[in-house]
Amino acid sequence: MIEYIKGTLSRKGPTHAIIDVNGIGYRVFIPMSTFERLPDTGNKVQLLTYHHVREDIEQLYGFFSSGERAIFRLFISVSGVGPRIAIAALSTMTPAELVQHITLREPPMLQRINGVGRKTAERLVVELVDRMSELDLAGTDTAGVATARADACTALETLGLSRHKAELLLRRVMRAHPEVDKAEDFVQLALSL
Repeated sequence: MIEYIKGTLSRKGPTHAIIDVNGIGYRVFIPMSTFERLPDTGNKVQLLTYHHVREDIEQLYGFFSSGERAIFRLFISVSGVGPRIAIAALSTMTPAELVQHITLREPPMLQRINGVGRKTAERLVVELVDRMSELDLAGTDTAGVATARADACTALETLGLSRHKAELLLRRVMRAHPEVDKAEDFVQLALSL
């Protein structure tokens, strides 16, 4: 298995990046969360990888964090869920949000992922809810972060924001400030956006 790829970022787009490693350009498929953290082209970059091999295709998937890769691996272990849906999940929500929705058994929230219907969302929850403890999201307390985020969402709704708007703001906070783990900090940063 290829653990990571390190080289010069030759090209980047929302769905893939081309990384030049000693004159060989590797196409690496990425989620939007990784795309948003990539440096400008021409700069050095290192991505954690997952090498997906089937009878008819070989693809390399890249991730900025171990949490993203861990979620990807768990998602593709679910029957009927492939890399396309796993990448869509990470492009729609942060790893902590995905953990929260699965842990709290919220299939309707997972249906916001492109390609995930009611049955797939329910299957994701059923098959993954007991496996959330396997995750290593860069040493973060995912349960604590998920609880803080849920409390912040409730506080923002109390302040008059719709649930959709509150979740949108909190998602932006989590992407810009992955270190935040307290509800009051989530609220303060969300209100400053």
